Amino acid sequence: MMKKFKNYIILFFLLLIFVLTFKYSTSVKASVISSIELWVKSLIPSMLPLYLIIDLLINYGLTDIVYSLFKNNTAILFIISMLSGTPSNAKYIKEFYEEKVIDKDEGSLLLLSCYSPSPLFILTIAPSFSYGMIVLSYIYISNLFIYLLFRPKFKSSFSPKKTFKSAPFIDCLTLSIMKSFNTLVLILGVVVFFGLINTLLDLLNVDSLFISSVLELTNALFKINSSGSPLLWFMFASTFAGLSIHTQIKSILENTPLSYKYFLLGRLIAAVPLLLLIVLF
Repeated sequence: MMKKFKNYIILFFLLLIFVLTFKYSTSVKASVISSIELWVKSLIPSMLPLYLIIDLLINYGLTDIVYSLFKNNTAILFIISMLSGTPSNAKYIKEFYEEKVIDKDEGSLLLLSCYSPSPLFILTIAPSFSYGMIVLSYIYISNLFIYLLFRPKFKSSFSPKKTFKSAPFIDCLTLSIMKSFNTLVLILGVVVFFGLINTLLDLLNVDSLFISSVLELTNALFKINSSGSPLLWFMFASTFAGLSIHTQIKSILENTPLSYKYFLLGRLIAAVPLLLLIVLF
C-alpha cells in the first residue's frame, strides 16, 4: 500500500514536470544547453583524466602496493574513493563485495565513510585553491570520524587480496575510456534532469540555496559561487552530494545486499552540522 502511494506521488510530480516543460519550453531549452555546457567545460575536464589515470595505476599495481602496506582492502577503497570520487567509489565497493574480498559489514561501513566528490572538480570550481582544500579537508576528516565512530558496530573480517589482471597499456587505456564515458554520460543525464528541476523551481519562485544543494551538486556549486554565498554553503553542498548522486548510488547498489541507507546516513552525519552552522550564523 505504501509503495503504491509513493508511486502515485512520484507520478504526480513527473506529470507536473512534463506540463511545465511545455509551458516554459524556452527556459527548459536554455537549461538543457547550460547543463551540457557545464558537463563539457567542467565535469569532463575534471573527471575524465582522473578516471583514466586511476585505471592505469590499478593496472600497473597500485592496489598491490597498498595491500602490502595495510593488508586490508578498506585502505584500497578509501584511496580510490579520494582520487576518483563518487559514484565511482560505490562501483568499486560493489565489485569488491561481489568478488568476496570484502563482506557486507565492510561494504556498509565503506558506504558510510568513504564518500568524496572528484577532488579535481572541487579544486577547479572553487573560487581559490585554498578554498577548495578547506572543503576537501572537511570531507576527508569527517569520513575518518564516521569510520572510527561506526567501526565497532561492524564485524571485522580478514580481507583476502583482490587480484587485478594486468593488461597491455593500450588495451587498458581503451577499456578505461569506454568505461569512463559510460559513467560521464550517466552523469550528464542526471545533471540535465536535476538542472531542469532547478530551472522550473526558479520559474515558480521556489528558489533557495538549500533546495539547489539538496538536489544536484554541480549546478548548486555554480549557483553558490555566482551568488557570493559563504564557504559554509559550498561545504554543505559538497558534503551532502545532492540527490542526483544519491540516486546514482542507489541505482549502483540495486540487486546487492549492500544498502543505500548507509550512504545516506554518512552524508547526513557530515552535512547536518554544516547546515546548523549556516542557520545559526
